[in-house]
Amino acid sequence: MENSSKTVTPMSFHVQLTEGIVGGFKPPTIRRVIEIDGDQNGGFVAHSTLQGRDQYKVQNGEVSSQELNALVSDLRSTLSFLPTEFPHGGEDIYGYDTSIHIQTEDGFEWRNGGPEGCTQHESTTRATEAHKALFKELISKIIGVGERFAIKSA
Repeated sequence: MENSSKTVTPMSFHVQLTEGIVGGFKPPTIRRVIEIDGDQNGGFVAHSTLQGRDQYKVQNGEVSSQELNALVSDLRSTLSFLPTEFPHGGEDIYGYDTSIHIQTEDGFEWRNGGPEGCTQHESTTRATEAHKALFKELISKIIGVGERFAIKSA
């Protein structure tokens, strides 16, 4: 008998984690990007890490639907109540110099950001310490998927 309470991954989704989102007089330095694209059958992960000036090591791999079900479920349930900065891109309210973006076919979308240039705006939205701790956990989970499954050099 199948468990009907099991979380099902949406038909298709895209997750992106970007480290190095805060700029100033100079543009931000992107240190890491993890992109995960998938559906109910599994997915693909690409993990790029800065190795030197404008040189990235890119690795990729496949991810099982079971692994993705857990990740997307965690992301959706947690991010649905975490705040984002307002105005968008004005301030890194979590303080980790990291952005998470998720978009699903059923219309769920969440994205945080940070200042990318000389114009910075103080956000009218704040993240509490509890919010920051949850956000940090999600960062670790996405990085974990990138490090475990993106093992083939591109």
